[in-house]
Amino acid sequence: MMYSTVYQMLALILPLVTIPYVSRVLGATGIGINAFTSSFAAYFVLIAYIGIKTYGNREIAYHQRDQKERSKIFFELNILKFITVLIAVIGYLIFIAFQSHWQLYFLLQGLAILAVLFDSSWYFMGVENFQIIVLRNTAIQVLFVVATFVFVRSTHDLWIYILLVAGSPLMGNLTVWPFLKRELVRVKIKELQVWRHLKPTLALFLPSIIISIYLSLNKSMLGALDNVQSAGFFAQSDSIVRAAYTLVTAFGAAFLPRLSSMLSEKKTDEAKAMSLKSLEISNALTFFIVAGIMGVSHSFAIFFFGKEFKEVGDVMFVQSLMIIFIAWSFVLGQQYLLAARRNKEFALAHVPAVIANVLLNIILIPIIGVMGAVIATIATEAAVAFTELWFLRKLFRPSEFFHGLWKYVLSAFLSFAAIFYLDYIMPVSIVSYLIQAITGFLVYVVCLFLFRAGVIPVVKPVVGPYLNKILKKN
Repeated sequence: MMYSTVYQMLALILPLVTIPYVSRVLGATGIGINAFTSSFAAYFVLIAYIGIKTYGNREIAYHQRDQKERSKIFFELNILKFITVLIAVIGYLIFIAFQSHWQLYFLLQGLAILAVLFDSSWYFMGVENFQIIVLRNTAIQVLFVVATFVFVRSTHDLWIYILLVAGSPLMGNLTVWPFLKRELVRVKIKELQVWRHLKPTLALFLPSIIISIYLSLNKSMLGALDNVQSAGFFAQSDSIVRAAYTLVTAFGAAFLPRLSSMLSEKKTDEAKAMSLKSLEISNALTFFIVAGIMGVSHSFAIFFFGKEFKEVGDVMFVQSLMIIFIAWSFVLGQQYLLAARRNKEFALAHVPAVIANVLLNIILIPIIGVMGAVIATIATEAAVAFTELWFLRKLFRPSEFFHGLWKYVLSAFLSFAAIFYLDYIMPVSIVSYLIQAITGFLVYVVCLFLFRAGVIPVVKPVVGPYLNKILKKN
């Protein structure tokens, strides 16, 4: 769990180190071209994987103690993956042939598809050897950061930046293969049964493509219906907002093993109580994060991305609202539905979301540009959360699920007011942002105590002993 959480955090935080520099060097157009072209490559990456990553992880985990069977599954899935990658590459090359602009950039983005061929992270996750993956990815990300500062020097270096972004996963995946020698044994070709895996991987592929498609759809449709600059504005805002909500989901992931265990033992009432505790923690974290982003969004956009990205401030201000719905969806879907093995309902919850996303993008982007994509994104995440709540309506009553929500909303509003005021009167600097964050946090926590928010009794048994030790020392 620790290595998995660290990996997720580093995968988001390390690329953020280069964003201020790259934004100023490549500008809104360069960032937009990268966002637009990568969004199309992402669709073909999904085709290349066809659910193998999730399925392979699970199958290897089932046969952790059987090296022969593990090896057999590994070779079978890699042969299947070779076929799907080949199909994806051919399809992508045909797609590029019909593009009148940025063919070189599209071609370089295709390295992400080739990276799928050599991805064996699912195997190491299945045998619970997260250390190799985390260390590998950390090393590659650090090299990526250094290479970006060294080689990306002007707008003409956009191709180098795309090469680094798309090529890093390929390099990382190749470096892991030597570690497989001690994991695998020889398997005769006649023993391999490749096609037995096709149906179960496709069963996992359909939900994953439904979930993943609208993550890239906004940038694709912005570039097509508005302009690449808008795609760049959205991508920059999205990078900050998604990094912020990863903090929430990282904490929420700690509840998954316990919930799965409870549900497997038919302890439904205990699992429900655990989910409601997770919801309280998620609400407490989420509303403060949203208040913080809203409070500094306008000054932070210029400070972090540069003057050319001033519009990102408005985008971040509104888009931050989606974190609330993502947090609810995580509790209902990722934690409860998947833990209860209600995979079909989890996948179906995303169908109306994709439909809403496409329709709203088509209607709103031509009228209000990037803000149309933001509204569509928020509506999409809200649709997922409320559909999952509908599926679980017999377990979580709305009055129960939203009980005490006003306490977090009001606390967040007062925290936002404090942060926004300080942001208005203080000079823009890292020190100012730290002061604003600390002040906003103190206002938020005091309000939660005054309103007796539900998160207080949840965290008190954990935090209380540490506070008592500190007070005794002083």
